Amino acid sequence: MSAAVSSDMSRDTPDVWFSWNDMEADADPAAEAPLACTGLLFDETLRDGLQAPNVTNPGRDQKLRLVDHMVRSGIRAADLGFPGSDPSAARECLDLARHVAAARHPLSVGYAGRTHPADVHAICEIAQQAQLHVDAYVFIGVSPIRQYVEDWDVTTIERTIRAAVRSCVREGVTFVLVLEDTVRCTPEVLGRIYDVAIDTGVSRLCLCDTVGAALPHGTAALIRWTRRYFADRGHRMDLEWHGHNDRGLALANSLQALSLGCARVHGTILGIGERTGNASLDQLVVNRTLDGDEGYDLTALREYAEYATHVLDVSIPQNYPALGADVFKTSAGVHASAILKAHEKGDTLLKDAVYSSVPAALLGREQDVLVDEVSGANNVRYWLTTHGFDSTDDGHVKAILERAKSGRGPLTDAQMRQIIATTP
Repeated sequence: MSAAVSSDMSRDTPDVWFSWNDMEADADPAAEAPLACTGLLFDETLRDGLQAPNVTNPGRDQKLRLVDHMVRSGIRAADLGFPGSDPSAARECLDLARHVAAARHPLSVGYAGRTHPADVHAICEIAQQAQLHVDAYVFIGVSPIRQYVEDWDVTTIERTIRAAVRSCVREGVTFVLVLEDTVRCTPEVLGRIYDVAIDTGVSRLCLCDTVGAALPHGTAALIRWTRRYFADRGHRMDLEWHGHNDRGLALANSLQALSLGCARVHGTILGIGERTGNASLDQLVVNRTLDGDEGYDLTALREYAEYATHVLDVSIPQNYPALGADVFKTSAGVHASAILKAHEKGDTLLKDAVYSSVPAALLGREQDVLVDEVSGANNVRYWLTTHGFDSTDDGHVKAILERAKSGRGPLTDAQMRQIIATTP
């Protein structure tokens, strides 16, 4: 935390500023994950995503369809809501659980709740009524700044965690300990909480960058320190990572977490979420696919995102990675020349790769070479070739280029067809 910020604090305010960005943690070769990441992506769209101030809360049937889209895309774990928030939310969460069970979806279902007994009970009720295995993602804030604001102490946190674990064990529901604002929590406090987790038999722990404060090296330091802490005590602990995007680093931090062996990494479709949003689930899927994970369907992912824009009332920016309208478009003459040559070789993968790192074909899309005022002859020849015209007709090429350079913006297909029709 900068001196400018800390100097504004009252003299009576304790030192609550801490960040794992300022820490170093050596890698433990025995605990590091192999280079091939195997962690699951955990879809938080129907929980964290719906906290975004700019989204519309979809209806029950729309949420069922969102779950179907998740599964078709290859997502195998998801948080389907916060049943303890109110009775209507509990009913909807139960409907989602029953839908997953009835459709026999290969989806691991989780629900969120505070350590408050009522929240834990609401999650356990869903597991019993739906006759479905459910994970209880039980969260509590742990950073010094949260403790100070909430008037909590570590003893209170320890006591509430123990009670929540007992409730889940009694009801036969898997307990996942979610530590809000972990990246701003000191090693001393984390050590005490980790000891409670060991003592109560907790085997899954979610580290949270709740306010998007982490840098990639801070993410690595926290994960490595945590892994070593449990390894040194002989306790098996599967780690999860939940990140927000306030500094624009949620994707980078999430990929870092995957590379360090986190069992699950959380995200939302299109990165929706409160403030600047969560890690983008779709961008995580694209990166996992490009790294060799064959468990995802990017065409289905595009359909998921498009459906989400409709029911959540959000838009996809034109330049949004992989899914934006412009990401496979070019009007530069040099680019068009290379794409045309690759096209003539008859290799779709080559054409997709020559000026893009994300293959358009994986998303059911194609390279789109535009013709505008900055284009060259090869832009026109590519369009002619891919639309069934003679690309060697210099008269058509010249006429189209002249029209393009006299206007503003790319010519439409209809305009180019009209030029061809009226050019001798």
